[in-house]
Amino acid sequence: MKLKNYRVTRSMLPLTSPFHTALRTVTAVEEIRVALSTDVGLLGIGSAAPTGAITGETASSIVAALEEYILPALIGQDLTDVPHTLMVLARSIVGNFSAKAAADIALHDLYAKYRNESLLSYLGGISHPLWTDATVSLGDISAMVEQARGLVEQGFHHLKIKVGGHDGHDVERVIAVRQAVPEKVQMWLDPNQAWTVRESIAAAEVLAEFDIAFIEQPVVSHDIQGLREVTRRSPIPIAADESVFGMEQLLRVLDSKAADIVNIKLMKCGGLSTARLMAELVRSSGVKLMVGSMMEGMASVTAAAMFATTYQADYVDLDAAYFLSDPQATGGIQYTGGAITLPTGLGIGIDWSDPQQEE
Repeated sequence: MKLKNYRVTRSMLPLTSPFHTALRTVTAVEEIRVALSTDVGLLGIGSAAPTGAITGETASSIVAALEEYILPALIGQDLTDVPHTLMVLARSIVGNFSAKAAADIALHDLYAKYRNESLLSYLGGISHPLWTDATVSLGDISAMVEQARGLVEQGFHHLKIKVGGHDGHDVERVIAVRQAVPEKVQMWLDPNQAWTVRESIAAAEVLAEFDIAFIEQPVVSHDIQGLREVTRRSPIPIAADESVFGMEQLLRVLDSKAADIVNIKLMKCGGLSTARLMAELVRSSGVKLMVGSMMEGMASVTAAAMFATTYQADYVDLDAAYFLSDPQATGGIQYTGGAITLPTGLGIGIDWSDPQQEE
């Protein structure tokens, strides 16, 4: 099986409501879609979404990396030689992990279809219940309380509370939401790097009595020693997100004992091939595994859900597709409140139906 042709398109996917964090505000997801055509008639699809504030990649840079470097390098390759193909992909361009993730997901879609099975089966996983959180956007206290209550009414039992408002009211935000939702609802906090080491420890000490499951990436991503200090002193478990892109950063965090939990995202590490290696390492280290996503389209979130299922992630943060008003796709994961149902078709189980795509 060889790559015969490829197509890269862009789709705008509006959100049902704005998504606010300490780093950015999003009203729509721009999904970069990759379709790989082979000489045996199979089509592989994958996607990426730009997150300039985190990965440094824009929609234009993702398209350029795909069309000028990554996909031309794969033309004519024997795709059944999986290790070689993935090596070619990895070496096609330095960095550009989200662009690589789109191609990597499309390749894995092909690998599974070639073997006439789902991506979940190809990865070695079996279907089991998968529960995601839902994100409460950063905002004023009353708006966050209202959103949290609404998400609980929709069936979510895990809430990620975005904080990092730089206004001195983050602890108040968390306490207000905690008191507004049932005790059974698990709460996660995500300052998105907005707190200092001192602020992180102080907030954790105050919030320890409010049943918070963990705090994700409280300090700036490059401050591994600061993250380690917070983890050492915090009465609440600490998760590393932006501090861990690939294997190099993961090893540094694990060796430093800088986190209790590691969040693996396909857009950060370049796709499923690296994510699988990282998950094996996390599992062997005794640190808990979290699988998340950026604000992305249905294809990449579905791939991440199958990855999370395969490695039985301790925490699943895959609500991005839930907030799409129109995913412009058929198939993919389905949400029933916080419960995720995986598709049963071949590969990632998705077809695209978007006549508005731009070249």
